[in-house]
Amino acid sequence: MARQRVFADPRAQGVLGALAIALSAPLVALSGTSSTTATFFRCLFALPILVALARTRERGHRPTPAARRRHVLAGVLLGIDMVLWSEAILSVGAGVATALVNVQVVLVPLAGLLWFGERPSRLFWLSIPLMLAGTALAGGLADGGAAGSDPWYGTVMALLAGVAYAGYLLLLRRAGTEGGRTTMLATVTAASASVGGVSGLLAGNLDVTPPVSALVWLLVLAMTGQVVGWLLIGKALSALPASGGSAVLMLQPAAAILFGALLLGQWPTPLQLAGCALVVAAVGAVSFLGGRSSRDHEHRPVPGLDELRRDGAREPVARLL
Repeated sequence: MARQRVFADPRAQGVLGALAIALSAPLVALSGTSSTTATFFRCLFALPILVALARTRERGHRPTPAARRRHVLAGVLLGIDMVLWSEAILSVGAGVATALVNVQVVLVPLAGLLWFGERPSRLFWLSIPLMLAGTALAGGLADGGAAGSDPWYGTVMALLAGVAYAGYLLLLRRAGTEGGRTTMLATVTAASASVGGVSGLLAGNLDVTPPVSALVWLLVLAMTGQVVGWLLIGKALSALPASGGSAVLMLQPAAAILFGALLLGQWPTPLQLAGCALVVAAVGAVSFLGGRSSRDHEHRPVPGLDELRRDGAREPVARLL
């Protein structure tokens, strides 16, 4: 009974969900597949599970055609993000790629300012120099012996992935979760799988018959990062206050660095670790401290991925892939 109470605690659910999602980057690397192959199969394996859950939980709820089109377009951007992020994982390492891709925390409020006239907090502007400095250090700018096969290329891919991810979040904000959250996520996942498949065919690096060992890793990835992690995080965020949810999710980039080191032997250099720490600190400041100064402490979770404020002010959190 005590164990059931522990796992029913939204804080425990949030921690377990963040840890499950933090495994995504190491699992991509362990699969040994190309970025497009990893994106295609992780979404393909997760899709039947999400469809079954949507049918069970949200039967009779259907999004409008306009909302569905936005969900599909959001899925295209998410697929682009996954491909680019997987490229970064292979080039700069799992942990560093996960820390760098959180530039979306800066990009989403900037886009909100330009497109919706939403003014970010002063803390957000103060965090930008820390984010840029941390990105440069994590990418190996100050360390010729930086870990990873191609730190510069990996850094650029991670930053571009963050741009695509920011666009994904903005589209979901406009589309909402009409028709049900799981239904929306299933639509997004199907579109992302299509992006992985088409881009792999165009680039010539899609392996439709990867080794069994690779398929096993990608199946584990689909179950953890795509399904279980989202279910736990989504449930936790609906019960936790906004600041508490953001604080829990800040475990994810740090855990990704730890898992990358333990599972892959990808130990970042001291300067890369310092850069990752700066990125995480900047994200944490915007997510946790920034939320306290907001006028509205209620939050609306974007299913499985991020939180957007009801009144337009955002409380960005760590990447949930």
